[in-house]
Amino acid sequence: MTAKLHLLGGSGRIGRALVDSLVALPLANVRAIQIYCDSTKVREVQNHYSTSTSPLVKASGYSAFNTISASSKPDSDSEALDLNRHIVLNLRGTNNKQQWLNQPLDSLELHARSCRAVVDADLWMQPGTDIIHLSSLLCDLIEGPRSLDDICEGQESYRRPYMVSRLHQEMILSANAYQHSISTFFLRMPAVYGFEDDHLSPWVLNSLCKVKLRGQRVEPRHPDRIVYLSHRDPLLVWIRALIGGSANQGKKRTVNYLRPPMLRLSVSALAILVKESPRLFSSEEAEQLQVTLEGDAEITDYDLDSHLTLLTTSISELLAND
Repeated sequence: MTAKLHLLGGSGRIGRALVDSLVALPLANVRAIQIYCDSTKVREVQNHYSTSTSPLVKASGYSAFNTISASSKPDSDSEALDLNRHIVLNLRGTNNKQQWLNQPLDSLELHARSCRAVVDADLWMQPGTDIIHLSSLLCDLIEGPRSLDDICEGQESYRRPYMVSRLHQEMILSANAYQHSISTFFLRMPAVYGFEDDHLSPWVLNSLCKVKLRGQRVEPRHPDRIVYLSHRDPLLVWIRALIGGSANQGKKRTVNYLRPPMLRLSVSALAILVKESPRLFSSEEAEQLQVTLEGDAEITDYDLDSHLTLLTTSISELLAND
């Protein structure tokens, strides 16, 4: 059984890294990759993957996704016999903090439009279709016992609309999944790091590193707050396993909620890692700092050590990127 992978928003950081990994190390079940992005980026994306033939990578504007049956028409009769599954990976959305602060209406509209594109497409006509939507771990908080006012207390103004918008996306795609019996996976994502432009991201780790670079004391304002961090590399391994069918998903349902492997730690523990950089921390020291590894995957001590090494290495790189 082979599949065609459709990436909505595939020109972003995670999408580009995923396609690069699939080109460098192809999955046996992925025969073709179709990237949907802004029309201004199509030529650049197409040129970037012009030499890839296995899998074959093509790029087009978002409007081409409206009719999957047409855009997914096999090039030959042999391909038609072989290609019998479609995987839609929806990465489209606005995660940029400054855009949410400066253009909240546009950000809300883009989130809704990204899901309407999936709902309005004729996916229900394609048997064997799976939808994988990158959501937010913040949805866990909304569904928890704390009120939204409590969750957003002391946070910046964009936090509330961003969280509600993310949950609204899940509600739209869940209704679509149940109405048309389309298998749908929500990946509740933490903050993802490990990219070359991490130093440009307005997140707590970057803020702590900038304080140290200025020669000031690294003392976080909210030391007891919990942060969840996932490095790009193990995240890609996990998503690849999900696409390839080798991930341990448990019992598959129409709607599935999954969490990638991620580090859970307090802001105070993160501040200690920054202050002690470039020193590496053992799993025993991590346990003392109450740093744990969570997610829907088998967790071992080696996994915790490797994730911790990735984090401390990234901290060192942020401190060196002055």
